[in-house]
Amino acid sequence: MRYIIVTGGPLPESSADYVKSLSSVEPSYLIACDGGADILARNNIIPDILIGDMDSISDEAMDFMVSNGVPVEKYPVEKDWTDTEIALKKTEGGDVFLVCPLAGRIDHVIANLQLIASPDMRGKVIATDGMSFCYPLKGADSVKVDLKPFEGPVSVSLIPMDFSCAVTGVTTEGLYYPLENHDLKAGPSFSFSNHPVDGADSFSVAVKSGILLVTVTPEV
Repeated sequence: MRYIIVTGGPLPESSADYVKSLSSVEPSYLIACDGGADILARNNIIPDILIGDMDSISDEAMDFMVSNGVPVEKYPVEKDWTDTEIALKKTEGGDVFLVCPLAGRIDHVIANLQLIASPDMRGKVIATDGMSFCYPLKGADSVKVDLKPFEGPVSVSLIPMDFSCAVTGVTTEGLYYPLENHDLKAGPSFSFSNHPVDGADSFSVAVKSGILLVTVTPEV
């Protein structure tokens, strides 16, 4: 099962096209989180469910959801979990695409990245705003990133997420500054601002242990 979760916040309008392409692959399950329903409603995208405390969704988006028969799960504003965390708990270990802002409220951005990098998070999770992509690697894990969808040069950073232990055995292929069986510690920026080798249509990162966030961002 493919899960697509769309959250509120400053998402670029182009992310709607990305959501459409993701949800066209069956089987998929599209979850709107509160204000994330707004960008879906503006682009006539009907989710499978709307969840959240409904403190940021617009009246127009709510009318769109109700008129299209979208089930609504409303939660109290005062609760121990964010709407995004509630949505992630509804996934069942499949591929999860968290379409969320990667700019704006820094506390929300950090919270979302911590959620996807959590060892408790099941399945493969990708966080994206439709332009930048964040891939968490946990334990013995790897990712191969297809560069063909990107329209221009990208910056690649490898960010250790756990200050209590290093990420071990980091090996890359297709990046300008290669690593082979290298250990990375959280804090130093040694593994930031890399980029693919000229002409590469993909790159890969593998780790033996630890938690590593691989970020791919269009160069500006």
